Amino acid sequence: MKPVALPITDPILLQKLLPQREPMIMVDALMYYDEKSVHSTMTISEKNIFVENGFLSETGLLEHIAQTVALHTGYAGYLEEKPARVGYIGAIKKAEIFKTPAVQETIHTEIEILHAAIGITLVKTVTKLNNTIIAITQMKTMLKA
Repeated sequence: MKPVALPITDPILLQKLLPQREPMIMVDALMYYDEKSVHSTMTISEKNIFVENGFLSETGLLEHIAQTVALHTGYAGYLEEKPARVGYIGAIKKAEIFKTPAVQETIHTEIEILHAAIGITLVKTVTKLNNTIIAITQMKTMLKA
């Protein structure tokens, strides 16, 4: 399939790239994609199920990061005309969360793929708010067989 011009912000197309469905979709845009990396954004909505006391919870932030990894897999599959595959967080080796974003703030997450084989992907991630790093992680994700 022909690549779609980036950024992708159309919610219908994003839904095709992710196995999750509302209210669990945790990305608003696919900003950048190549074989080894992907960038996404999300504006925090007060309706988000992970918002507590006006802030996205740490769990919500980790889910957003994992879905950014899924966005990479989903877009690669889309280019090959394959459906989005279900995946799981296999392990979080490192997670440092310095700040959680507030409602109406927009976060930007960058994923670098360190290694991918047999449905297991090891990634390094950086999430920023206004160009300030608010979270860094290293995690493994696994695709459902």
